[in-house]
Amino acid sequence: MAEAIPVSPLAIEGRGDWEARRRRFRGRPKLIFREAWQDHPSPLFSAGQVRLGLVGMSLAVLADLRDREVFNPVRQFNVAPFAHGDTFEIFLQPEGQEAYYELHVTPAGSVNQLRWPRYFRELDVDWTALADPFLPYRVSRWRMRAQARTVAGGWEVYAEIPLRRIFEGGVPWNGSRLRVNFARYDWTLGRPQPVLSATAPLTRRDFHRREDWHELELRFR
Repeated sequence: MAEAIPVSPLAIEGRGDWEARRRRFRGRPKLIFREAWQDHPSPLFSAGQVRLGLVGMSLAVLADLRDREVFNPVRQFNVAPFAHGDTFEIFLQPEGQEAYYELHVTPAGSVNQLRWPRYFRELDVDWTALADPFLPYRVSRWRMRAQARTVAGGWEVYAEIPLRRIFEGGVPWNGSRLRVNFARYDWTLGRPQPVLSATAPLTRRDFHRREDWHELELRFR
């Protein structure tokens, strides 16, 4: 297993614009999107990267996503966006905790939050139900902070995930471990399927394959 990636606090920055954020993340751990489960990238694969840091007790994420066409009509909170257009996904599981979280952000900055009590494919999700099949797993008591913007050649996402909400067994401390994966659905208009990619070295095309995720070491000081 690869060594844990150290993640430490970002410098304090008075301005909160995108350029200030980029400066704060310079030199921070960088994870690259790929299709590790196959030998060659898909013809329409677009590059991307994620940088990581800490802001107080939150994991801060800055994603740079190359994209030929940026679109997703979903604007509402807690509506599954990945079947409708481009979606950035965040997966998190604290060390020693069975439950894990799946968080989505669209190019418009809308957020969808799910909590899986155990491995997703072991759950009896009723895909044929008239009601929302994700309803039992949605998280609405709190909301991560997320913003997105479209830029030339793609889009960017900034998010802060409150770790006190993710660590269910107690407040994370200096040296706590967190397994993560960042993934994306990259849709192209006129194409029946999106290109899927992830930062973790997945041995199968399964974003939930937790044994392949990155491991972070949180260093609050």
